[in-house]
Amino acid sequence: VPVDVDLDTYCIDPAAVAAAITPRTKVIMPVHMAGQFADMDALDKVAADAGVALLQDAAHAHGAQWQGRRVGELGSVAAFSFQNGKLMTAGEGGAVLFPDEELRERAFLVHSCGRPRTDRDYLHSTTGSNFRMNEFSAAVLRAQLARLDAQIAVREQRWPLLASLLAEIPGVVPQGSDPRGDRNPHYM
Repeated sequence: VPVDVDLDTYCIDPAAVAAAITPRTKVIMPVHMAGQFADMDALDKVAADAGVALLQDAAHAHGAQWQGRRVGELGSVAAFSFQNGKLMTAGEGGAVLFPDEELRERAFLVHSCGRPRTDRDYLHSTTGSNFRMNEFSAAVLRAQLARLDAQIAVREQRWPLLASLLAEIPGVVPQGSDPRGDRNPHYM
C-alpha cells in the first residue's frame, strides 16, 4: 500500500504509514531516498506497535549513517542495489544485510539453490535460485568500497553550494535533511 512522503526529505512519512496499517500488513518498506534516511526511529516504533517487519530499501544509502550507525546496524533487514546507476556498481546485483544469523541463513538457502552453506553433496534442503554474485562483480565492488568514504566526503562538502544554487531556480526545492541522518552520500 503506497503512502505519502515527507515533503522535506522525500522519504516515507511515518504518520502516513501508521494510518495505513491494517491486519493484512506484513511489512513496512522505507526507501532511504537520495542518501537521506527515512525516520527510522518512528518507523521502528510503528513496526513494533503493529507487529510487522521492517525492510529497508537502501539502494540510495551506500555509506549513509543514522545517528552514527550505518544501514546494516539498524536492526532490520536492508537491501542494496549495485546496478549501473548506483553510487557503487557492479553492473547489476545487490546485497541484503540481516540483523541476525537465523534470517541470514534462511536467505542464504534461497540465494544458493536451496543448499546449506555446509553442503558438499549437492543436497537441497529447500527450493531456491542462483542469486550468487560472481567473483568479478565482488572484486569491482570491493575496490569501490575502499574509496566510498572519500567520495562521500567530497559530496558532503559540495552539497551546500549545489543546494544553494538549485534553490535559486524557480520551482526547484533541494532535498532537506533530518539531523539524525548524520552522513548523507547524496545519491543523485
